[in-house]
Amino acid sequence: MKFQKTILALSLSAISVHSHSAAFQLNETSASGLGRAFAGDAVIADDAAVLARNPAAMALFKAKSLSVAATYVDPGVDVKGAGAPDLIDSINGGNFDLSKLDEDGVVPGAVIPGFYFINPINDKFAFGFGMNSNFGLSTDYPDSYPAGSIAGGTELTTVNFNASGSYRLNEQLSFGLGLNVVYGDAVLTRHAGDTGAALAASQGRVLPANTELIKMEGDDISFGWNVGAVYEVNADHRFGLTYRSEVAVDFEGDYTAVGSPTVAGNLAIDMPWGAEFSGFHQLNKQWAVHYSVMYTNWESFEKMEAFTSGPDPVFAKDENYESTYRFALGTTYTHSDSLTLRAGIAHDESAAVDAFRSISIPDSDRLWYSAGATYKISDSDSIDFGFAYVDGDKVTLHEEDAVLADVPPALVGADKDWHFESEGNAILLSVQYNKSF
Repeated sequence: MKFQKTILALSLSAISVHSHSAAFQLNETSASGLGRAFAGDAVIADDAAVLARNPAAMALFKAKSLSVAATYVDPGVDVKGAGAPDLIDSINGGNFDLSKLDEDGVVPGAVIPGFYFINPINDKFAFGFGMNSNFGLSTDYPDSYPAGSIAGGTELTTVNFNASGSYRLNEQLSFGLGLNVVYGDAVLTRHAGDTGAALAASQGRVLPANTELIKMEGDDISFGWNVGAVYEVNADHRFGLTYRSEVAVDFEGDYTAVGSPTVAGNLAIDMPWGAEFSGFHQLNKQWAVHYSVMYTNWESFEKMEAFTSGPDPVFAKDENYESTYRFALGTTYTHSDSLTLRAGIAHDESAAVDAFRSISIPDSDRLWYSAGATYKISDSDSIDFGFAYVDGDKVTLHEEDAVLADVPPALVGADKDWHFESEGNAILLSVQYNKSF
């Protein structure tokens, strides 16, 4: 399926990033949220971007509200070689230059947009619309990369269109429900690498390392839902709880293998369900504290498999992700009627298991350090700014070369793995315009 609608084209051109939450999950829904490391985001409701986290929070709005946000992500994901398969060591006289595996900036920078609108109908009902991305990933290695069968290019883009409604049951309790239309686009490429070239040479054939072994590209439209609740103890203290459903995206498109014609193929990925609990406490006229705990059920992401017409996958990669928690704590300081300052810290757990870490989806535990501000232009207009530094742990990876997977060890050696060290840090900058009317 190829969709040429203008809004999709504009959205997809802006969303192509590596996630800086667990695995390929995205948290970057707003500039105001980024400034507090998204602590309390399911219940603070200081602008319409809360729609991306909790539909029930629309009940807190007394006037129509619009928020438009853009977040620039500057990733610093670097990969360093630590070892090569026995085959590569042997053909290089045991002296393979590991620096050939070193790659800086394997994840390109990108902009993540967000658009949100909330319209209270009366004291009981409100509805809203939003557009953002909850999942995204992009890694790009050179075509001639030695470990080309496990590197190559991996790109996943999703755009989430949401329509939500909220209902205030009483002064304390509100509920919300949202329906999501998720457009997904994926491209996966892998190359022969040094192992493919070496095996071909052993058979008297020539296969350059940059030969494209496989390419899978496709898109899909899927559906999901989310629910939420807000409990207001009083005007200064409230809690929010929200749940987002799993979304099964079946990317249908074209599959091409070296030496073979292009055929129809599909790649299915389950976007995991998640839940978030948030609290907000206004301590006095100037200071407030807020916090969030997010759980994501990554256990549904067991493997990536691409199929054509047969029952067996033409591409398979075990992932075996584990579920994760994200903990965030923040504070807001009201400096004056026109200026509000905020800061936050968060800890993201990695979804990847050590034995299955992959250089195509670099993932590690990470710490967020965030700061931001809101400047009020007028009674109805304001601008948010957000900044975050994301500090990822250094991890080691041992990944089997896909070309060698089915070759007997007697022919290529016992060690078929490439060995790496990876570290991923990032700088995030965000701006957002808000208007109430």
